[in-house]
Amino acid sequence: TLVLAATNWQADGFGTLPLSSRSSFVPKASFGVAQTTSSSLSMLVQSSGGMLELEELLDADTGVTKTVRKSPLLWKIASYAAIPASAALGFGMVPSSKMAANAVGAVATGVAGFIGRNKMTDVAGSAAKPAIVALVIDYGIGEPAETAEKLEELRDEFSVHPDDFKALCGDVYRKYLVGMVKFDNKPRSSELTELENLKAALSLDNLAVGEAHMGAAQDWFRETCLFITEDELEDEDSPERQAMNKILYLTERALKQNAETDGAFLYEMTRTAKVFNMTYYEALERVEEVVEPFYERALVSARAKLGSDKVSATMLERARATLGVNDRMGFDLHESALNDEVRSLIGGGEDGEGEIDPKTAKFPEGTMERLEQLREILALSPEDVEYEITSAAMPMFRATALEAMKETVEGTITPEEAWKQMDQRRKDLLIPEEKSDELVSTVVVNALGAPLEEVKKFVDVSNEGAAYDAMMDAIVAKEVVEKVLKSAGHTEDFYDTFCNPVRRQSVNGMFTDSERAKVYDIVVRRAIASTDEGKLTDELDAKMQIVKGIMAIDDVAAEGQATKSFGPKLFNVMERAMKEIMDDFTPALLETLTAEVEQVVDDFKISDRMIAQNGRSLYGKALQILKAKAPGGIPTKEQNEALAGLQELFRLDPKEATPMHMTAFGNVYKKSLEEAMAITGIIRPEYRQPLNDLRERLGVSEQQANELFLSGVKQRMIPMVEWIVSEMERTAFTQKQLADRRQKDLGEDYFQSGKGADGTLGLGAEINVLGDIMNLIDFYVENDISEKQQIDTKKIEKTIEEDGEKKVVEEEVPIYETLYPITALETGAVDQQMAEVLYRQFVVGSFTTQGPNAVRYENSRATFGGILGLDSKKMEEIGSTIGNTVYDNYVGQSMRTKGALDQQDMMFLANLQGKLGLTAEQGEGMMLDAQKKILLEELEVAMTSPTPETVRAFREKLNSMGLELQKDMGVSKGRITRMFEIEVTPGLESGELTVDSGDVFSEIQESLGFSDEEAEKALENIVLQKSNRDFEKVAKDARRGRTNEMVGPLTRLVRYGAFVGGDLQIEIEEKIGRQIFNAYESFDFSGLSEDEIEENKDMLKTLLSLS
Repeated sequence: TLVLAATNWQADGFGTLPLSSRSSFVPKASFGVAQTTSSSLSMLVQSSGGMLELEELLDADTGVTKTVRKSPLLWKIASYAAIPASAALGFGMVPSSKMAANAVGAVATGVAGFIGRNKMTDVAGSAAKPAIVALVIDYGIGEPAETAEKLEELRDEFSVHPDDFKALCGDVYRKYLVGMVKFDNKPRSSELTELENLKAALSLDNLAVGEAHMGAAQDWFRETCLFITEDELEDEDSPERQAMNKILYLTERALKQNAETDGAFLYEMTRTAKVFNMTYYEALERVEEVVEPFYERALVSARAKLGSDKVSATMLERARATLGVNDRMGFDLHESALNDEVRSLIGGGEDGEGEIDPKTAKFPEGTMERLEQLREILALSPEDVEYEITSAAMPMFRATALEAMKETVEGTITPEEAWKQMDQRRKDLLIPEEKSDELVSTVVVNALGAPLEEVKKFVDVSNEGAAYDAMMDAIVAKEVVEKVLKSAGHTEDFYDTFCNPVRRQSVNGMFTDSERAKVYDIVVRRAIASTDEGKLTDELDAKMQIVKGIMAIDDVAAEGQATKSFGPKLFNVMERAMKEIMDDFTPALLETLTAEVEQVVDDFKISDRMIAQNGRSLYGKALQILKAKAPGGIPTKEQNEALAGLQELFRLDPKEATPMHMTAFGNVYKKSLEEAMAITGIIRPEYRQPLNDLRERLGVSEQQANELFLSGVKQRMIPMVEWIVSEMERTAFTQKQLADRRQKDLGEDYFQSGKGADGTLGLGAEINVLGDIMNLIDFYVENDISEKQQIDTKKIEKTIEEDGEKKVVEEEVPIYETLYPITALETGAVDQQMAEVLYRQFVVGSFTTQGPNAVRYENSRATFGGILGLDSKKMEEIGSTIGNTVYDNYVGQSMRTKGALDQQDMMFLANLQGKLGLTAEQGEGMMLDAQKKILLEELEVAMTSPTPETVRAFREKLNSMGLELQKDMGVSKGRITRMFEIEVTPGLESGELTVDSGDVFSEIQESLGFSDEEAEKALENIVLQKSNRDFEKVAKDARRGRTNEMVGPLTRLVRYGAFVGGDLQIEIEEKIGRQIFNAYESFDFSGLSEDEIEENKDMLKTLLSLS
């Protein structure tokens, strides 16, 4: 009996016995399938699966826990003491008022063994759970606050710890949730309220709810896995999958309605999803599977209530918040509801899925008003309504358009009437007028689509005849379509709008590029073959142009097709014309042949481009025929007339013919150029006009002739430059330098001394290549090779005479730049380094050469630089380098011998400036730089063993030249201070410079470029340094009683003190100071006035800090 009782006490009234003893999750029917079990609970309109689960669990409650649940007070009293088991069992049989007597009896009659206080507590706790269930069933959850209050009283009756009671309530919530899924796998909107009320009634916090939902998922999944395979759980129609989705949905809603944080929601939802082996995102997708049909039903209801006050945008917003419909899903479902409403109004039934007659369907009156109401409720835009109407109505409009186009093609109605029918149908279908372009596209695509599909079908099987006939039908349809479009007010280009393959609405989109070309080829060939004369009539040409447009054949491809079809006929007649003209040309023959060619062109509608294409080929042949016949390869006047006639016949521009003339006669002109150049390479003036006449006879353009001329110039110029380079290398370089430059062993040169270049002004100017350079310049100039090109304009002042008076006016004149089409660098005859060496040598020679050639050399410098290929910047740089060298040497030599530049030197430098091509500013700058170098050398010498005299002399020399030490010479501030010290110190020591020598100090200060502050600071430093040495000596002599040794130093100290106001920063003992002062009073002051003596004594007292 004890064993049995213990077992019962440890049992849980809600199924904590082993699995075989528990109540199954599977109710009276198969697991997971919805049941229709009635409920006696008056507080619920529909029977709740959660309540049914609680009722089943309560019915299964038996044993001790049931007894305790019915008499909680008994167990509360009994828990205070240890009571025999038999007594405890007996207490359950009598009223509580008999408690004491029964207790005594129980002690007397009970069997061995007692139940401790904790055992009694466990039994009470276990019994509390069914009591909670019973209370929830009895009071319901319609008024959760009342139920919560009763549960609080129940907890006190059973004396269950609050945390334990909370856990029991969580378990009840968990069982309730399992029941909601077990008895109905489809969610209901009322269940969300049920769970919210249940949470409040059980006084659960968010954490407890999260635990309960995960536990419910575990319970359901564990029981389900015993009966269901994984494949069945993946089946969307499976009741078990629907039940799983319901758990996830109720969990998501419970967590969201509890206002969980994002982190907490993610955690709880993730672990619940993990129970079903899902990820967080997969779980949310399952939730959407539940939410969507929920909200769809709400939208169906909203549509049904349009026109009443029972539905509004606010209500739908609350519904979305309750059901958990996100913005994306909400928008999609709203659009779907609007689409269903539109289709319903146009005849598709309540759900919009019914069959619609495209010919008769139209919107009833009041449609737009109803749709506007729905739009506002669904929070959609007017554009959304317009789109749904157009999408739904377009098939109906298309049917009408097809029928109207068919009747128009058959001639039953006119294009104007067809468009009126279409436009009226548009109005009936409420399609906005601004959609006209889209409707027009529909008309075109529908009208041309059918015949073009036929063309495509026949082209795919290479049935050219049927493809041609179908294309003719498409042409007819196109012409009808254009007339309808004109009635519709369409003004855009038909082919660009509807036949552009890159556009989505293109009528030829079904064809590939090669298929479109094939259709055009079929039409062209068969069109020509269909005529008796084999000519391209205007009617056939018009059809070909239509096919060209429909198939989007560009001009190049069309011309290629025409060339293939008509090219042989055209070529034959043009070739025969060319031969006849070249054989015996007359103007009359040209007229006859022109008429024949024009006839072929007219018969086959041949373009000018095809004529020119054949003409270029045949004209080239004609030139070869003429070249073979012409004497000396030069066409006669008659032959040129024949060529001109061919150009006219073949519609060739003379510019197109000149390249062919160049090919045929270029060598003839080149040979004549070489003969004209003769030995000197210079074309003499009397040869220029004959060469120009020859050029015109040969039909060569001026540009082509110039290219041939420059080619000949290049051939003559290269050896001239190479000779100059060779001479420069041989004369200017040693054998070793030349070997290194040419990178080969030159052997022993008995004519090369190896002596370095030297010459006047420190430059090697004795190299004899100037004559060869001038020959090159003459060759270039006399052949008129260089070209002038205007690069800008400038305004100049010009004096003119007007009405007998002179006046100055501004005139705009061009600025030219000289171009050198052939240069030594470009030909490769010289490298950059040697080009610069040659130019430098020529510049030096131009101002060192004396005699009549000097001016000629000087004027040719820029020309030679251009011939070499040097730009103006590089030439200026080289000139500056030469100028610096010349100025340094000349100025240095003059200043070292004469001390300064005189008038003769300045005149020489001015002349040199002109020869070097320097501006006045450049010349002045070079002269100053050269002077500075010499002056800095002199300063270095002066400061090596400086004396006041040498420093003063240098300073005064600098002043006479108008130069400043720091600003112009770049001498450092420290060195200038040192020069100040050298010049001033001896005067301070000797007494020559005193505080009254202000003019002298000012002159030195200004000369050195010192500011007042800098001069005062430098002077103060000198005074302090000198006074410090003198004072040390005075103090030493005073201690030793050497009064006679103190005279000089004390006299200087008094003078120094006057410069700094008595502040020589002397520190001395008063006793020594008195001793020094007494000694001073004994000095011989001959030559000083009484006032001066007293002033000196006062100064000494100040210096010695004596009162």
